[in-house]
Amino acid sequence: MSFDRKEVSELLAYCHRRCCICHRFCGVKIETDHIVPLADGGSDDIGNAIPVCLECHAEIHCYNEKHPRGRKFLPEELHAHKKRWLRMCENHPEILVGGFRDADVGPLQALLDELEFNATVAEEGEHHKQGCKFQEIQFLRAIHEGSISLLKDSIRRPLLEAYREMGSANSAVDGKFTLGTPAASNAAQQRIANASKAIKAAREELLRFLSSDA
Repeated sequence: MSFDRKEVSELLAYCHRRCCICHRFCGVKIETDHIVPLADGGSDDIGNAIPVCLECHAEIHCYNEKHPRGRKFLPEELHAHKKRWLRMCENHPEILVGGFRDADVGPLQALLDELEFNATVAEEGEHHKQGCKFQEIQFLRAIHEGSISLLKDSIRRPLLEAYREMGSANSAVDGKFTLGTPAASNAAQQRIANASKAIKAAREELLRFLSSDA
């Protein structure tokens, strides 16, 4: 079961495809999340839906009850965010006209994009065909913004392992070009293969999390 598609379309039009929490313009990068999760007795009634960007969606669902940090989003607060933003859109549409259309993705979505790029880099298992090293800009951004620390262990650990393997692969490739020996070349190729497997595992976990609809 899921929300009625026609009602979802109307809701997205009402909120102008902006997140009801951070008010970022999302375009296609938006989720209609359950305010009260189905597992907690929530329904697929549109009144239980809240449009949120991928980052806020992650914030809502990544709270760790066993190791609480910060304040968890509660259904009452989510209802209030939705109500106030929809009221703002209805009563003051002028705030959206000519406003800054910030469609920048958040750190977790950008991290997913970087993983997909690195997976492409890893497809060329031979180091001299890679074209470039593995990238870590969005990983460092996610750490800087605190997004990694909020993730559950089942998601965070594969991500950390993937970037550790990519770092080792980059170092091994540097060593190959410095030493120029068959052993160094074989080591670089093996490190790339290890990184490829780790990237795939991390990407699958992060994609499953970002696309989940609890």
